[in-house]
Amino acid sequence: MLSKEDLTRRLAMWQDVEERIHAFFQARGFVSVRTPIIVKSPGMEPNLDPLEVMVNGEPHALITSPEYAMKKMLGSGMEKIYTITPVFRDHEGGPHNIPEFTMLEWYAPGTYEDLMDETEALLKTVLEDERAWNRLTFEEAKVDEHGDPQTDEPRLFVTKYPKDQAALARISDDGSYAERFEAFAQGLELCNGFCELTNADEQRQRFVQEQDDRKTQGKTVFPIDRELLEALKQIKHSVYGNALGLDRLVMLKYGVGDIHDIQLF
Repeated sequence: MLSKEDLTRRLAMWQDVEERIHAFFQARGFVSVRTPIIVKSPGMEPNLDPLEVMVNGEPHALITSPEYAMKKMLGSGMEKIYTITPVFRDHEGGPHNIPEFTMLEWYAPGTYEDLMDETEALLKTVLEDERAWNRLTFEEAKVDEHGDPQTDEPRLFVTKYPKDQAALARISDDGSYAERFEAFAQGLELCNGFCELTNADEQRQRFVQEQDDRKTQGKTVFPIDRELLEALKQIKHSVYGNALGLDRLVMLKYGVGDIHDIQLF
């Protein structure tokens, strides 16, 4: 159990970061939303291991991201939305990962480039650090097999990911890359942002492929979220979204090297 002094110090770090985030988005006309924690269709990516639970005798899982729910809100006509929520991923450990962590996620009309500009503004605001975030393509950053850029850049956006790493991202008009980027600071991955794929047919094909990949790897195969696919059909303009690990942002701002040293329990 933490001492009162240590608990107070950690709470103050979280409060500082969260207050700056709320002020940033509310000044830009975003609406704070709430999303479910327990769902039947969590993140489908083969590299993710959702925590599975039974609800009323039926299989469910804890969310790996609020993304599906937020896109349903976009399909209902919401535009500029954000949330701060706990998310859950099994088999996460080490100094930078834990199975339950906090995610900041937001969506708005706009382009891939708009999102990078907005993300840079957010990071500068929260970190109180005006250093520029340089931008290198996936190839220029020499990203390794673990997803880490091989560069000495202290603040970096890695852009133009390969098409086979698109996940839920839109493919560029010329078909050469995924409109996706990740932010890194001092070797720490902070976020995964992209221009959203809103073509329901293509998204269904990707989900089917991810189901096949999960089956091949011996992982639980979750049902495709049909309501999400219907919601995508209602989105008629370019939309961007970003998922940012809030624990890591707190770590970065306060120079903490181990994620366990900012937790409250």
